[in-house]
Amino acid sequence: MNKDSKITKPGFFTIDVEDYYHIIGVRGSPEISDWDKFPSRVEYGLNRLFELLDRHNVKASLFFLAYIARKYPHLVLRALALGHEICSHGMYHQEVSRQSQKDFFEDAHKSRLILEDISGEAVIGYRSAGFSIDNRNPWFFDTLLQAGYLYDSSIVPNRLHHRLIPGVQLYPSNIQTASGSIYEFPIGIAELAGARLNMFGGGYLRFFPKALLCHMAKQSILKRPLLVYIHPREMDPDHPHIPMSLYRHFKSYINMRSVPGKLTALLEITEYQRLKDYYDIHCKQS
Repeated sequence: MNKDSKITKPGFFTIDVEDYYHIIGVRGSPEISDWDKFPSRVEYGLNRLFELLDRHNVKASLFFLAYIARKYPHLVLRALALGHEICSHGMYHQEVSRQSQKDFFEDAHKSRLILEDISGEAVIGYRSAGFSIDNRNPWFFDTLLQAGYLYDSSIVPNRLHHRLIPGVQLYPSNIQTASGSIYEFPIGIAELAGARLNMFGGGYLRFFPKALLCHMAKQSILKRPLLVYIHPREMDPDHPHIPMSLYRHFKSYINMRSVPGKLTALLEITEYQRLKDYYDIHCKQS
């Protein structure tokens, strides 16, 4: 598809910058204290994503684990040099639902300061590890605002526990908190036969065939911006696997080699922009 035939609704390409062993909810995931013992593969996968984005002249929003940024600051600086946005994915990829409000604030605040120190720029965007928030964390958005963030991208609208969170929409919008409003960029979903499906990131993107993925992306983007998310390990099919159940192994490693082709197809559907650029325009109008 040439540029003139692209759909004019915007898209957002986002990357969760973490390593292959940062998979939550499985017994085989190493403890934080053991992370430095594992060979890192994050740079290989991230560089492949940089090359893909450069070929399509797309600027992305990168949610860095501060652990990764502090260990490999040159990756943050390369992302900046290429024109991408630096956002926070927290310090150590911990599930928000397992953190106290105090612990979450300290984690989110510290990660932002580390990323700002490396990048020399304000970090205004956040995404929780594993989209791990729900209505049992009523303090999440308020605390995130207190930690210095202006927008979040942790909502997956087809998840029941996310639909129960007050103020959640299918499209980017403000969520009101006791401390003010924070902007939410929900993950893109598809609507098929009355069902809402997550198709445009992670294992879901790898599971669905490319033709269906593109068809549903085009349908979705006629209604609202399309938000895609991916991880560096998904551009590195030969990375080491960690022990896990058969179900989680299927979800974590299915169709790895299909990722470049599917991302290429999605990148050709519409024009993409950084989350902060959209925020700067639309939040000021709301």
